[in-house]
Amino acid sequence: MAKQKLDPAQEITNEIIGLLEKGTMPWRRPWKIAGGGVPLRHNGERYQGINAFLLGLRSAMMGYSSPYWMTFSQAKELDACVKKGSRSSIVVYYGTAKKRGTDAGDGEGGDKEGGGTYRFLKSYRVFHVSQIEGLDASYQPEPEGGTSDGPKMDQEAQAFFDAIGMDVRYGGDRACYIPSLDRIHMPDVSRFESPGAAMSTLTHEMAHATKAEHRLNRSFGVSSFGNEAYAKEELVACISEALMGQRMGFYADHIDNHAAYIASWIQVLKGDTRFLFTAAAHAQRAVDYLVAAAEAGRSSKEMIHEAA
Repeated sequence: MAKQKLDPAQEITNEIIGLLEKGTMPWRRPWKIAGGGVPLRHNGERYQGINAFLLGLRSAMMGYSSPYWMTFSQAKELDACVKKGSRSSIVVYYGTAKKRGTDAGDGEGGDKEGGGTYRFLKSYRVFHVSQIEGLDASYQPEPEGGTSDGPKMDQEAQAFFDAIGMDVRYGGDRACYIPSLDRIHMPDVSRFESPGAAMSTLTHEMAHATKAEHRLNRSFGVSSFGNEAYAKEELVACISEALMGQRMGFYADHIDNHAAYIASWIQVLKGDTRFLFTAAAHAQRAVDYLVAAAEAGRSSKEMIHEAA
């Protein structure tokens, strides 16, 4: 009997669904690790999207402090070896290939595209550096201190969000993005349990704001509370929190009504085993947009200051 091929999308989605069915939001975790919260490849390159989300999650669940991950062969090239019995973590990548004949692209993991090519999803296994013996000490940096709440909502953090240039109004007891006004409403920072919670909530609403037509133009259809389109957009915003939290040192802690969101997310993920990857890709684009907007806003202010 032939061995069934691994479907990485199914395996990863099942893992997340399993956590959700236990009543756990897997992204509600401390993301602060040494060297910053973003997981890194052996050469120091940042993981992006779904891989950054998954490896950050596993680091948080296992209590890993170093940001570095590598394959078995990469460890071997560094004259190191994976500890016996260590469990690997799956990471994925999309690629494109030329079709072979009329039915090319129909294989496992393939998505047909025009122009004689198709997209495919492949996976490989990596180990955290704490699972590897014989590595240089630089792969095991000392934790940078602080708590899992990350940095305070100090002037630097506030300046980052202000530089993005979105219309944010503080006051009241509700956080929301109003598409018709292109405006974000936030309670005063003093009303949050921690500065990190305020940063998480503001990131969540700014992620929603990136869906506007003049920004990233993201839509999953007509949205109303509890329907599929609403659940998909909320999942994008929550993963955006996690990815931004990796960069800034806070953890995603926005949603209070666990049961309603968890039920809708389980339904979405069971209906489409690849939507988690789609959501993570949208979330990465949202975070990249916000970071770029902040950098542009800061540069503009500096030019005005120099000209004055």
